[in-house]
Amino acid sequence: MGEAAVKTYIGGLAALAVALAASWTYWHSVGLKPSFFLGMLVFGGLLYLLSMYRIRISEQCEISALDIGLAASVVMLGPFWAAVSALPCAVSVGGKNWLRTTYEASHNTVQIYLAGIVFSAASGPLLTRDPAFTAPVVYATLAAGTMLLVVNYVVDSGLLRIKYRQGFGKTWKEIIEPYLLSDALNVLTAGLGVLALLEYGTVAALVVVAGSIGSQALVYSSREQVKENDELRTRVDSLEEALATSNMQFGTIIIQDLGRRDGYTHRHAAATAVYASDLGRELKLGDTRAEQLRMAGLLHNIGLFGLPEELLLVTGKLNSVAQSRLAEHPARGEEALAAIPEFEEMASWVRWHHERPDGRGYPDKLRGPWIPLEAKILAVAQAYAAMVLDQPRRPGMSFAEAREKLSAGIDTEFDGIVVRALLRILETESEGYRMADDHRFVFPAPDHRRRARPALSEPSLETLEDGARGLPR
Repeated sequence: MGEAAVKTYIGGLAALAVALAASWTYWHSVGLKPSFFLGMLVFGGLLYLLSMYRIRISEQCEISALDIGLAASVVMLGPFWAAVSALPCAVSVGGKNWLRTTYEASHNTVQIYLAGIVFSAASGPLLTRDPAFTAPVVYATLAAGTMLLVVNYVVDSGLLRIKYRQGFGKTWKEIIEPYLLSDALNVLTAGLGVLALLEYGTVAALVVVAGSIGSQALVYSSREQVKENDELRTRVDSLEEALATSNMQFGTIIIQDLGRRDGYTHRHAAATAVYASDLGRELKLGDTRAEQLRMAGLLHNIGLFGLPEELLLVTGKLNSVAQSRLAEHPARGEEALAAIPEFEEMASWVRWHHERPDGRGYPDKLRGPWIPLEAKILAVAQAYAAMVLDQPRRPGMSFAEAREKLSAGIDTEFDGIVVRALLRILETESEGYRMADDHRFVFPAPDHRRRARPALSEPSLETLEDGARGLPR
């Protein structure tokens, strides 16, 4: 059924082509001067070359000057000889497929004769006459070129509709719209070429046409290069995101394993990640930095992995040896994260998240000005989370108690700017947020971009020894 419909469509197109040719021959004389035969040979070879050699910009995009050639042949030779000139082009495109060849020949003929009818309203073939006025001829050329394009769109859309049942909307998006600019430039080039021919001669016309085609090639090449670069950037971003996700998942597995031992560390990690990320936004560090803080909050105690279980689960006061071993975890965490290129910067935050403004922190005893803001944020976030969460050694504090302890530690244990930012957040949030006990603190938690939305939880392993003081674990 489909093949029969296609044959019927092509047969109707061929009949229309024959009718247009016969009507034109009946109403207008056909020039038989030697110049027309010579012009037919020249344009026949030109159209053949234009159909065979297209400028390929990409796998999906080609630039062709065939429309310019067809418009020029109509203007110079008239419809009859222009249609004859286009026959070799149709044969080259159709190849040995007689149905395709018939379609191409009929298609070209209909285009040419309808464009010729439009052009004949202003002038006859320029090969045999020198018009008195240039402007009408140029306008007629533009109109004829436009007719060529419109007919081409209509005929091709009809074939796609019949052969593939493709709607006009899809045809517009896939076949017509991407080449509208190129087609419009071809029509404009034909008009400018005729203007240059009439005013300055053949050489000027050739320069205009060649320059226009070259410019189109450069424009489309640049556009395709930009598109390829965008696609490549998207792939790279996707790979980087996948790598970061896999690294986070690996870290999450480690934190989960530690959390199974005491039922606490993974919850503390989730809370630290949420508070650190929200602090980053409160301090106007931007979404990207806030997400890095979220990741650092997830992994800041990853250095505890590998320490003996009896050390992590010890109850009571730690001796000096145990304290020394636990104090190694920031440096161990830095070493683990620095091995991953995407985490190199946050590795230093992890190393210094137990430094204090008064210089009594560890492992490097940095004083306030030398501690990165991100490390100060992690210090406050993990400390507050450790205060309000229930630990194996003690129950969590109330919000009022935790707030008092934070305030008491300003500019000694904690950075004052960061503490005040956290208190501003806590004052405007729900009780569940203050106590790290709502849907934003599950492990792992959903991603978040605003404090009002669910926040992504990340594992963090900090607990304050004997309440407010001592080494976190």
